[in-house]
Amino acid sequence: MSTPSKLHRLCVFLTPADEEQFSDAVRTSLPAVRFVDATQQPETRTPTFRSSLSECAGPHITLVDTSIISESVFHRDYVVPHPSGQGWVYAIVGAGLASFVRSRSDDDGLWNGELRASAPEDDTRTTEYIRELMRVVRTRGMGVFAVDPMTKSVAPRAERNFVAWPDAASRFGAKDAPLLTNGPTAWFTVER
Repeated sequence: MSTPSKLHRLCVFLTPADEEQFSDAVRTSLPAVRFVDATQQPETRTPTFRSSLSECAGPHITLVDTSIISESVFHRDYVVPHPSGQGWVYAIVGAGLASFVRSRSDDDGLWNGELRASAPEDDTRTTEYIRELMRVVRTRGMGVFAVDPMTKSVAPRAERNFVAWPDAASRFGAKDAPLLTNGPTAWFTVER
């Protein structure tokens, strides 16, 4: 019997340019990782493993460490037909898996995305994969500081589980006009 899972979650601000850098950083540090795009359904019975985020169209992508779980095992054990009978659904939590939700931009700024993963504590390979993936994201990202929407005062410490990558930080993270957000009244800056 496996022990309970620990959830790892990091809110990330990434533009498409940052995503390209993220893909390169992941491929360098974790060369066995592949990207699975949920928007492929229902065109194919099985999701295609891709080598870059730029090859994925949808907002939700799963990162699969193929040194832990092979493509064939992923398709056999983690992909099932959709209950509606059209398309398929697949697991976003399990051995060798991490879930990525893209940042999204609109007229009001850049909304954070998320990198999430969970593994039973006795699954050391997946735990190490998650640790390295989070390290890659944190190493290239910079901390963000909450901004009071009324007073414009900036918090003294960076938010613990939020990072902005360089392009997002330069385009949306100015102190005088912070456009990094995760809600109508939650704004962040990279400047202290």
